[in-house]
Amino acid sequence: KVTPNTFKDNSSTKAMINGQKRDVWIAKSESYSNWMILRGFLVDGKPDTAAKMWRDGLKIYPLKDAANPKPMKFVSGSGKYFNTIHSNKYSYFEELNDVIQHEPISFIDPELRGQAAAIGIIKGKEFMPDARMKKILTDAVTVGNATARTIMFNPRDKRAYLYPNSSWKTFFIGGDYRWLDMTEEAGRNLDARIHFFYQATVNTPAMALELPGIGSNYAGNVRDSNGDILYGDKNYKVTLPKDVPAKDFWSLVAYDTQTRSELQTKDQPFPSINSKIAKLAYNKDGSVDIYFGPKAPKGHEENWIQTTPGKAWFLVIRYYGPLKPFYDKTWKPGEIELLK
Repeated sequence: KVTPNTFKDNSSTKAMINGQKRDVWIAKSESYSNWMILRGFLVDGKPDTAAKMWRDGLKIYPLKDAANPKPMKFVSGSGKYFNTIHSNKYSYFEELNDVIQHEPISFIDPELRGQAAAIGIIKGKEFMPDARMKKILTDAVTVGNATARTIMFNPRDKRAYLYPNSSWKTFFIGGDYRWLDMTEEAGRNLDARIHFFYQATVNTPAMALELPGIGSNYAGNVRDSNGDILYGDKNYKVTLPKDVPAKDFWSLVAYDTQTRSELQTKDQPFPSINSKIAKLAYNKDGSVDIYFGPKAPKGHEENWIQTTPGKAWFLVIRYYGPLKPFYDKTWKPGEIELLK
């Protein structure tokens, strides 16, 4: 038996669990399917401590089984191939129909349900578009995908860019995790929301707050200093000035522009550099040069991220424990330079 409260102050409430009254925090889901993301950091460059923490401490079970929960089963996804990208063709609407049929009717609001119903997707009914509607939907998803890609890789909103005369972009245009545009009382900025969710997943309030030394923050870039798209056939360099503003560590990760997932490269299973693991060579002034290309430049192997010929790519800097110079922009990464 749980006594609900308003949770406005993030306080706990009381619940009887296994015959004992305990403080609990309740998160109510609007869907049957749930995805919980927990992040554990490396210790001495290894995941062992974090893995042990989850194995020993994480317990997920129905509340009715609290007295005798079943043992947890952990499955490693490392080294396994699986597709997490929505379809970019007609089958996207079949995926949407599957979700609406599976989830409760209250999962999405009446307005969105009405839009789905207008193209024949209604809970409890078979989705059977005729040839005419299939052609319309096929064209629609093509245009929608192209629009989302354009918004992500070439946004017109100047607030997308972190610095003047720079290609480095924020993930949260407008600085609100709900993409509410309060500068002009304009409501929800749909382009800003598309800009985020086409390249990433899961938004939280902390991601858009200024919390020096806590959590994480990000910057992305898909262009070199000439304004050209990054290509895996070419060689590039980016310089990070001294004292990267990250209390815990920083990382650089190369992503595929098609899948928005990490590049699949020939020699590097994870095309990235983690400042806590990599044995980087730093410049005399404390800055560090990171190189990108299909082959490692001689003498810079430890400072190299591999790219894939024939693939465009984009770069993300992750700041773990971002510090004040990141937020006040007194520190900024160099632009990505094309090497001749």
